[in-house]
Amino acid sequence: MSDPSLNFESMPGVPLPRVANFVRQITHDVRNGLNAIELQSAYVGELAEPGEVRDELGKLRRMITHVTTQMQELAGRFAEFRPMLMSYPVEEFVEALKAAAQREFETQAKRIVWEMKLEEKQIEMDYSLLLSALLEVLRNAIFFREGDQTIHFTAWDEKGNAVFEVRQSRLQPVTGCEQWGRSALVSGRRGGYGLGLLYVRRILDTLGGALEPRYDAGAGELRVRLILPVKPAEQRASK
Repeated sequence: MSDPSLNFESMPGVPLPRVANFVRQITHDVRNGLNAIELQSAYVGELAEPGEVRDELGKLRRMITHVTTQMQELAGRFAEFRPMLMSYPVEEFVEALKAAAQREFETQAKRIVWEMKLEEKQIEMDYSLLLSALLEVLRNAIFFREGDQTIHFTAWDEKGNAVFEVRQSRLQPVTGCEQWGRSALVSGRRGGYGLGLLYVRRILDTLGGALEPRYDAGAGELRVRLILPVKPAEQRASK
């Protein structure tokens, strides 16, 4: 007789920390296997004569590198953050973000319009974590954009906070976006893991900020805001 307790649908939910441990372990094991395959293909490539076979082995190695990077990024979604905070000028940070977006998104980055409305300010931030969070939001915006529409990135100062907003027009209203990133493994795109905006929320929570996605029905725009406290330039000079 079958045991109903072994039915996946009837099993109780698995705590997210246990899922995180599983993902970290399996990605570690898969990456080790991929690294071994990459080394072996490199060795075979050295033995092969110049020509089609060597070229194909080069393509294989690049494919392995791509998959290895994907596994590393997946494991990173479950990382425990240990932020190293530093004061960093907002304007310089946005310039670094623009450069990172151009490297990652290449031709798609041309669809992003950048606008700074901040005076000279600085944020107590973990540079790498905040950069990663904003790139994730831009990545989502590029993936979900409709046609060749423009994506607007704006940064401004509001009530002692730095606000970074990514907005884009939507032909159809967006519902329920306020809850985006509050649950794991819920994805709105094919092939997605449902971890990106949860990752962004975790980063902002760690840095004392907040993620606020909302749909502006009047403007017909989806707006995703990342909010962080700022420090005036005169406070930086006095330290």
